[in-house]
Amino acid sequence: MADPLPLTRPRIGIVGCGTVGGVHRDRLLTEPVDVVAVCDPDADALSRMAASLPRRPRLFRSEQDLLAAGVVDAVILCTPHAAHAAQIRAALEAGVHVLCEKPFVTEADTAADLVALARDNDLALFVAYTRRSRGHARFLIDAAGRIGPVRNVVVTRSQPWFQRHRRTWRMHETEGGGFLLDAGVSMLDLLLHFVPQPVESIDAVLSRPYGDTGMDVDVRSSIRLGFAGGARADIVMIGDATEQVEHIQLYGDGGSAGWLLRQGQPHDLYARLADPDGNPGEGTTDRGDPAVFRTLSPDAAFVAALRTRKSFGPDTGRDLYDAASTLPVVSLVERIYREAEWV
Repeated sequence: MADPLPLTRPRIGIVGCGTVGGVHRDRLLTEPVDVVAVCDPDADALSRMAASLPRRPRLFRSEQDLLAAGVVDAVILCTPHAAHAAQIRAALEAGVHVLCEKPFVTEADTAADLVALARDNDLALFVAYTRRSRGHARFLIDAAGRIGPVRNVVVTRSQPWFQRHRRTWRMHETEGGGFLLDAGVSMLDLLLHFVPQPVESIDAVLSRPYGDTGMDVDVRSSIRLGFAGGARADIVMIGDATEQVEHIQLYGDGGSAGWLLRQGQPHDLYARLADPDGNPGEGTTDRGDPAVFRTLSPDAAFVAALRTRKSFGPDTGRDLYDAASTLPVVSLVERIYREAEWV
């Protein structure tokens, strides 16, 4: 079992040197850490990542070699989704803390096993559900409590995901690809914060519009969820759209709240509280400022937890990005893929 540490300046390894690895690198450069190792099977990606760091790190072509070298306290995993489970297990068994990119892993049983392994070894296992930190999400989670109970949620997310990633692992089911698992999972995670009751029913249609080209993953989806207590949610995900749109609308007994972001347009974020006397059309509107509600990024929270000698054992309280908090969304996504109609 790893000793509780105060890691005054944690030694970090980045596993996966693509675009997402670069995002984590940029966040880490603002934190009191040392990025001492980078890992990627692609030599060019490895070299580019190394050259972008202020001090040259050690270079590794596999995470097994990195872990065997014993040079890191923690790793950031920015790898294909299907690789996460084995890489997380290897890191935890080596006594290394882990921050993994969303969606964590693809199977609920595996997720629970890895959380238990981390707890048993007093190691941090965080998952980068970055939207949890964003100001609009924090505002809407707060608003859900003020207008609740929430009865209906409508979510739309569209982006040119397919056009951006068509030549990558994200187009292949065996690698953990698919728009719902890659991007839609963030919206489902927020949804479970808006409506904390268990999901009782799922009616989902997932589309593989490019299956004849060898790309065997979902690109579009339409999902209706029914929750215990009667709340309902309708989610539409379009991964081959021509513009980026994110729209969330909440309707509760005490009012409504919403977020709209269209590419190149000003955002709209608000909560409208119903008139306490029940007068239709009356009430107050609170215009939200995302900057006010923003909280720590996954990387900043991970580093802070390591540096404060926090316990990660079985009795520890959950951090915002603790992998234990992701178990409901991992289970939900697995159910959707299993129960959906595929067209």
